[in-house]
Amino acid sequence: MQALRIPSDRRARLLADGLLAINAHSEEVLHGLTHEESQFLIDAGEAAGPGDGAALERRWALALRHEQARMRIALADDEGSADEEFRLRVETRF
Repeated sequence: MQALRIPSDRRARLLADGLLAINAHSEEVLHGLTHEESQFLIDAGEAAGPGDGAALERRWALALRHEQARMRIALADDEGSADEEFRLRVETRF
């Protein structure tokens, strides 16, 4: 597995929040991003300054894609849970 270069305290927070995943290439990634994009976003978060305009724009675009992927996962999980609850209620009536 190819892990992201992340300080251990930050890795612990990302894992606790469910933000890390393993892709089909056995690479650790942030949801919705490639390994390289994930590492860029991690590094950008560790940087002290805002960076140049192009880097900042890329950072925002990647952060948006990551958040959109997280929302899709959350919605899919929520819809799946709702289906399970409905099935359980219907089955218990008979």
